[in-house]
Amino acid sequence: MATPTPIQNVPIPPEQRLALEQQERYQRITRNLAIGGLFLCPVIAVLPPRKLDLYTFSLGIGFYLSADHLCTLRTGRGLVQQLTPMQAMELPTEKAREMQRILKEEREKSRRTHERQEGGGKDEDKGVLGRLWMGGEKEGWRERRLEEEKKALEEGKTYTDMIFEQIWDVWNWDKKSGKSGKGEEGKKE
Repeated sequence: MATPTPIQNVPIPPEQRLALEQQERYQRITRNLAIGGLFLCPVIAVLPPRKLDLYTFSLGIGFYLSADHLCTLRTGRGLVQQLTPMQAMELPTEKAREMQRILKEEREKSRRTHERQEGGGKDEDKGVLGRLWMGGEKEGWRERRLEEEKKALEEGKTYTDMIFEQIWDVWNWDKKSGKSGKGEEGKKE
């Protein structure tokens, strides 16, 4: 990092010159320590005995702080700020912001048309996590499940029998076996 140059033809008072020299020396020392920490911390962490303890954790923090300091010196932004998505950053001009808005609208339109072609329907309301958790289940699945459970209990089955049937269905991917074996299928036939 370059030192600030004084305005020409203006003498600098000795106290200010001394402060500038000390600041330059401090910046040079911290930069050199950060470069050393960037290389030495991982090397020391992998030397024997390799174990995960407070010492290793402190070496990891030293590595991060060194990298963050060097990144801040180079770009003016820290490591965490470097990792933020572009949408979170403020764009420099109004034209760039307008272009970003247009692109975002186009992506949203194409996503909507793609969902309509696939038959998004009710699944759109559930979201990704809901679709993953519930699978292909439709509305009213609890009532249907309670009715099936009630019928099975009336037939004389126990909860253990119903659990084993479900495990058998999952294990065999809901395929009915032709042979009457040890499972619940043998009892039904």
